[in-house]
Amino acid sequence: MTSASPPFYPVSMDDSRIVGNNFNYNVIDGIEAVIKTTQQRESCAWTYLRDNPPDKSTGYMFSSDSMFTVINGNMQVGHSGSSYAWTMRNLQYIATHGIDAYIAAVHPAE
Repeated sequence: MTSASPPFYPVSMDDSRIVGNNFNYNVIDGIEAVIKTTQQRESCAWTYLRDNPPDKSTGYMFSSDSMFTVINGNMQVGHSGSSYAWTMRNLQYIATHGIDAYIAAVHPAE
């Protein structure tokens, strides 16, 4: 009997791939905000981030997209425009490539 593979995106902050990992606190807060947003809505915020990049003329910083607004509202860390955009780009990477690929990119094997 084989065990199920872990989900592509984190669905809980108890995910062993997050716990104890040395992520930037903004990324941890963003992951938690996306998980919370998914729990509040009837659609997956990870899938939304994957399928709906921000408008090229506004980026995340000046976007009026309602899902991005909800995710931002669920963040606990106060952000400048720059740190918010950086955090959202990291979340977009996780949404597009998965948490395992993100970990490999952030903490490459030495």
